[in-house]
Amino acid sequence: MGAVLASGDGAGLSHFADAHVLRLLPGNPPRAEVTVPTTAHRRRPGIVIHRVRELHPLDIDKRYGIPILTPARTLLDLAPHLPPATLARACHEAWHRHRTTPAEIEACIARNPHKKGIAKLRHALGADVVLNPLEARFLRLMREHGLALPRTNIDVDADKVDCHWPDHGLTVELHSYRFHATRQAFEDDIARRRRSHHVPFSWGDVFDRGPRTATEIARLLGSR
Repeated sequence: MGAVLASGDGAGLSHFADAHVLRLLPGNPPRAEVTVPTTAHRRRPGIVIHRVRELHPLDIDKRYGIPILTPARTLLDLAPHLPPATLARACHEAWHRHRTTPAEIEACIARNPHKKGIAKLRHALGADVVLNPLEARFLRLMREHGLALPRTNIDVDADKVDCHWPDHGLTVELHSYRFHATRQAFEDDIARRRRSHHVPFSWGDVFDRGPRTATEIARLLGSR
């Protein structure tokens, strides 16, 4: 808040500092970064200031009372500075934590058509992401048994799914309590996935009963 107030009217926390507050990127708090709608040259010790001609009202939000840029605008600002895999992971976190949809990101791009990194961001939106050891082990299990690899953590029917084989119409969801911040989050996820009629597998199915799970996946792929 101090960095935003020190930067003048209309300022909003942005870039890596905003991504930290929004939990789009892991790691320790970075230096304060602020975007200011002015072309006037200004400096503030300890603050990275980005100057723009204007900030669209739809690109500004508040979190903990602090004026910040939206997740969509933050992804657009960071796109030129992040490796593709990191950007894809940040896009997933924006959806998971803030329900930022591809449509919202496209709307932000339309408001800021001259920003760098637009093509890179669009590619990241559709890129596969492996989020945890359970998903990594599941993919390794598929390779070990010579099975077709699924797409991972992509949009299917307006929802993010863990593993999807587009050519077979098969979606698998991988369940583990350890990757949910709270029990309520875990229960909500289970309920959502039950409604989806996707095929569920647990941590034990993948790590303890891998061969049996691979046989089941082979059967499902062969019958679809």
